[in-house]
Amino acid sequence: MEITGIIITKNEENHIAGVVENLLPVCRKVIVVDSGSTDNTVSIAEKSGAEVVFHQWAGYRDQRRFADTLAETDWILVLDADERLSAGLREVVIKLKKQEDPSPVRAYAFRRNLHFMGKCFRNTFLTCEWKTRLYNRNFAEWTGGSVHENLSVNGKIQKISGTIDHYPYQNMEDAAEKLRRYAFLKAADKFKAGKSAGFWKIVLNIKYNFIKKYLFQFRFLKGTPGLILSWLETDYTALKYMRLYELNNLSRDKEKSDDSK
Repeated sequence: MEITGIIITKNEENHIAGVVENLLPVCRKVIVVDSGSTDNTVSIAEKSGAEVVFHQWAGYRDQRRFADTLAETDWILVLDADERLSAGLREVVIKLKKQEDPSPVRAYAFRRNLHFMGKCFRNTFLTCEWKTRLYNRNFAEWTGGSVHENLSVNGKIQKISGTIDHYPYQNMEDAAEKLRRYAFLKAADKFKAGKSAGFWKIVLNIKYNFIKKYLFQFRFLKGTPGLILSWLETDYTALKYMRLYELNNLSRDKEKSDDSK
């Protein structure tokens, strides 16, 4: 099994060298698809050993679809700039490469551990976050909306040991900004899908999300970082449903205005 590493980026100069160097030992080639970085992402990626290709931002789903067309191998390993294969997972991938044909397996999924404020929030049976990141492109296609794209695989997905380490936020300000952006994108997707939100849906989702994150996922064991992360992610939920409510109202107001003409 030969593998091409794929990373999509924009302004990731703080992360790009680490992820390229992390992928090179297990990939024939690492390709960075950049959507117009204004920092040193491109030059750092090239110096680190990656091939860089520019592609105008087309949304997460379509950007990944384009990136897949650049691979010279059937098997692709995708990471975001803020992710790393753990040492154990790299050993697993190296063993997989020695297999001539893993059929009927068409893709592999790994657990992902989130790192925030010096704490590792491990992915357990309660979070159940499996990420399909190693796949045969002949049997897989990226689907989804504006954010949280998914990989649809026509065939068996095997869950294997080893984890991806995720470092999504540099600090609280970065976390709040990213989560706010994702919340508005997700709300737009829900609105396009015909979803709605009212008072009780907003309240209950906010309450449930905080209880789930802080208590059920045992983040209270991580002290203050656990509280802060749970609060920030609950704020994401609140903004998502409040923005959806606003979009519903704007749509109803427009319909009333059109009817009155």
